Amino acid sequence: MTDLLGKQIYHQEQLIKLHLLTSLARSQRALTHMLESVADVSTNSKETAQQLADNIEVISKYQRQLTAKITGITIRRRARTQGRNGKPWLNQTFTRIRIEQQ
Repeated sequence: MTDLLGKQIYHQEQLIKLHLLTSLARSQRALTHMLESVADVSTNSKETAQQLADNIEVISKYQRQLTAKITGITIRRRARTQGRNGKPWLNQTFTRIRIEQQ
């Protein structure tokens, strides 16, 4: 009896997590639409566009934290770097196989 109850509780927790993640995904789509609107507004008012962009960034950070709490997975943002790309690295094993197949 206790094992069945534990399975039911686990299943309910997973459903709740799924619903929360679905809501977060829907919210991310809404934020995308807001960013598109910011792009339209930015031509008219730089200050308003900056305020909207700042608010969207705060919401986005909150959503990342909430997602990390729900899933246990941390989503990190990488800073953009400038520079030139290096040459592609090709594994010699795969390169030999392709050459032999041709």
